[in-house]
Amino acid sequence: MITLYGFPDCPYCSEMKSLFVAEGIKFRDVNVDLPENEEEFRQIVEIANAEEVPIIRIGKQLLVPNKSFHSITEGFELTKKLLT
Repeated sequence: MITLYGFPDCPYCSEMKSLFVAEGIKFRDVNVDLPENEEEFRQIVEIANAEEVPIIRIGKQLLVPNKSFHSITEGFELTKKLLT
C-alpha cells in the first residue's frame, strides 16, 4: 500500500497524485493539514527526519524529497520501481 503525505495546496503533491492516478496506482492520500492526521504525520516526520512533502510510504520504506528523490518525476519512477 502506498501512502502519500502532503498538503492540499502543494503543487508537488498534486503533481505526484496526478501521476499516480494517470498510471492507475492506488494510494492513500493523507492531508497533513487535518487534525486527525497530525499524529501520524508527526511520526513520519520524526522517522524520516524531514518536513518536506510529498513524503511517500511504501510499506516500511519512506521516500523523502531531497533525500530519496530530487524531482517529482524521479520520486514517481522510484515509487514504480519499488512496486515491482
